[in-house]
Formats: sequence, structure tokens, C-alpha cells
Amino acid sequence: MKIRNRHNIRLRKMGSRYMIVNPSSSAINMTDVYTLNESAAFLMRKCLDSESFEIADLASWLMEEYDVAPELATADATATAEEWLRLELAES
Repeated sequence: MKIRNRHNIRLRKMGSRYMIVNPSSSAINMTDVYTLNESAAFLMRKCLDSESFEIADLASWLMEEYDVAPELATADATATAEEWLRLELAES
């Protein structure tokens, strides 16, 4: 399944925290802000640099950067992608 980040997503580092700023598309001027851990921020940076990605890409990037087992990388990548889709930070 191809996944794309929403184009208006912004990743920011504030102090030691990483945050995603997701401007609302509603008529009311609202913004959602989400805090990410270091590995999720790493994945989000990689995804923002890509036109689209798949769970296998996320898992591969995790294995390259953090030297984790394929099973753990795939489980973490799947959970991350599902969360991003649920929060509408990405779309399929």
C-alpha cells in the first residue's frame, strides 16, 4: 500500500522534542500539534523527503538507522503508519 504524507505537515524540533504541526483544513483557524519520539521523527523526515512510501520502506529505514531486527522494524513501522493514517498525518 502506497502512503503519502499530507503536504501541509511540518516537522519542528523544539528543544529536545520533535513536533508535527498539522494545520486544520476546517473553516476555524485551528492547528493540531503532535509530539514524536526520536525514531518517529526520523521516519517522518524520511517520509517528507519522499513522494510516497510503504511500510517496507519505513522498516528498512529503521533497520538501517537503528540496527534492529526485521521483525521489530516491521512491527514498529506498521504501528507508526497506522497511527499516522488514523491521525490523518498521512493518506493512502
